[in-house]
Amino acid sequence: MNVEENSFNKKTIDYIESGKELLDFVEPLWKKLNNHHMQNSIDFKKRFENFNFKDRREVIEKNKDKQVFITLAKDMIQGKYIGYVIASISKESIGEIDSIYIEDNYRGLKIGDTLMKNSLDWIRNNGVIRIKIGVASGNEESFKFYARYGFFPRTTILEYI
Repeated sequence: MNVEENSFNKKTIDYIESGKELLDFVEPLWKKLNNHHMQNSIDFKKRFENFNFKDRREVIEKNKDKQVFITLAKDMIQGKYIGYVIASISKESIGEIDSIYIEDNYRGLKIGDTLMKNSLDWIRNNGVIRIKIGVASGNEESFKFYARYGFFPRTTILEYI
């Protein structure tokens, strides 16, 4: 089913903002993002195959030195979550967009724009000194999206397999 069939308009999307307590709602969307990375990765398919949300969640929950801000996008007509962003701030005052995903058939509708702007506002309002985004190898197509918010490739980190 595509969005046009749902008579989509911006009023049908609700945004829920909070902290780590929203992680349960992120899980199904995160799995789709991980699958996207697995499909597009050339050298790290195995890593994404073995990566699971339980481990990801543990990393987020155990790191008490990091502030976490989650925004979920929900299609109120369909009654389902269709996107999310996880942002964080380290004790060193470095902000990060840790993870962002929007369902394929909702892309191009400015939902990602709202998620990014809300997260960047939260990060900036908390006095960070730098903001970064890690992009998985194979997902370079997302560079154009991030460039709209002032993010550009600075360093490429090679990892031994």
